[in-house]
Amino acid sequence: MLVGIMQGRLSNKAGKPLQSFPWSSWQEEFVRAAETGFDLIEWLVDGEQDEKNPIATEKGRDEIKALMAEHKVGVRSLCAHTFIDGALLKKGNASLVAVNHLKDILNYSSAIGIEFVVLPVMDAMSLHSESARDDLKKILRSVLPESEAFLLLESDLPGNELAAFVDEVNSPKLGVLYDFGNANAMGFDIVKDISILGTRIREIHIKDRVSNNGPSHRLGEGDTLFSEGIQALVKSSWQGPFVLETPILNDWKLEATHNLAFTRDCLAKVN
Repeated sequence: MLVGIMQGRLSNKAGKPLQSFPWSSWQEEFVRAAETGFDLIEWLVDGEQDEKNPIATEKGRDEIKALMAEHKVGVRSLCAHTFIDGALLKKGNASLVAVNHLKDILNYSSAIGIEFVVLPVMDAMSLHSESARDDLKKILRSVLPESEAFLLLESDLPGNELAAFVDEVNSPKLGVLYDFGNANAMGFDIVKDISILGTRIREIHIKDRVSNNGPSHRLGEGDTLFSEGIQALVKSSWQGPFVLETPILNDWKLEATHNLAFTRDCLAKVN
């Protein structure tokens, strides 16, 4: 099974948010990913100067493709964290601008062979209200028919509600990103969710959050049930990628090396 890491987790970024694009070291992260043993990097569009993000320009995309080929590290997915502010679900011009931005991200993702674009639907994008669900359904039905990439929802809904939402949109280009750590923190039954969501799940995020909305820790130091979750995936013959969305703490190399070894060990034990 392929194991990747979220962009920005292979750089120390003093004073910067964890979920931020590593402007000064994004090329070097390909070198670090290869040396550490990762198969993939999940690209990040974080809402800060998105128009200057390398993936948004033809020159940048050419450089990304060259780095992938040189270091044999794939970019199979993109996290569109830029939409976490909820602009997609606002009324009027703000929503129109956000929808066009989503279309652009889907287009330039497919231009370099990215298969999955992850859309976080939590916090200001949460689908807990019926109106938010209705608004997002309309947006998805308008953008997905033209998309070559799959759109994966990373949600704060339990498995049964998320499955129902995906089925109601009824698009072959819509799936689910399931985050083990977030599920644990929100009190979801990971094994049950995996059983319900089944083939809708296209990618797994790996982080170790403590129950009751606790913080994220180094893998193995929280209480997330990784072995049970991976076993449920194996039983369903799941073959998608795992992507680490772990904290870098004070030393990206120490944390990335530990977390990759922990993940590989979990996979080996289950298999």
